[in-house]
Amino acid sequence: MSNNDKLKNEGRIKEIIWKIRDYIQELENVKEGIIHFLHSRKKLDDATKDLWISDVKGLYYNTVSAWEMLNRALQGNLKFLDKSKNFLHNARSLKAKVVSEIKFYKEELVLNLITEIENSFEKCWSVFYNEFDILTPEIKSAKHIERVIRVSDSEYHLPCSVCGKISVECKIGYGRFDEHESLVYSGITHSCSLKKNLASELFKLLKKEDLSEVHSFMKDYLCHEGIDAYCPECDKIYCWEHYNARVEYDDGFYDCTYGECPNGHLRMIDD
Repeated sequence: MSNNDKLKNEGRIKEIIWKIRDYIQELENVKEGIIHFLHSRKKLDDATKDLWISDVKGLYYNTVSAWEMLNRALQGNLKFLDKSKNFLHNARSLKAKVVSEIKFYKEELVLNLITEIENSFEKCWSVFYNEFDILTPEIKSAKHIERVIRVSDSEYHLPCSVCGKISVECKIGYGRFDEHESLVYSGITHSCSLKKNLASELFKLLKKEDLSEVHSFMKDYLCHEGIDAYCPECDKIYCWEHYNARVEYDDGFYDCTYGECPNGHLRMIDD
């Protein structure tokens, strides 16, 4: 890259970084408005109010962290790109939570606050993803992404069909609270331990790379939603990002997660 090109690139980076910072400043103003609103209402107990204010702050600071990580990625250190995405997705989940919380107040002002935070965050999201798309190396169509990866006789992985990121793991091992070995499932929304004696049946299906049958197996033994990373209509696996997973809340409490694949197929992937 010539010195002239370097200067142009540095100029573009500065422009993008400060453009995003302006949007984050707008988000900060909305954050302060919501906090002021919560402080001014006497309907909630202090503990709940503090928790909701913490969620508003979390939304903002996760967005700031995403900005900081993107800045480092734009400087050429692409290992910070995924960190930026993770912070931004955390912020989006918290935004949904904040919206569900302030809906507790049936006031016209709340509708205005919701509109402001939705619009403000959408601006941030759009400009972030514009840069993500530019920085993310294109996956060449010639690159083959396996449907199922056999790690060993007792461990299988399911990669995202778009980017290849491991989205599901099935293995013999110990879950978080297991005292004995079990069949451990780890997906994009949750992890769970199943009885170890189910492993042989599951691994046979995985060896055949029959994702539809694996999904049915999980619906029978794991949960009604089956494999959370799987789109039945596409017969493909997607990571959290490419399934465009969105967390839903009800009065601040977790309700469910929806996934919408790149082809527009929408389904509940966790309840």
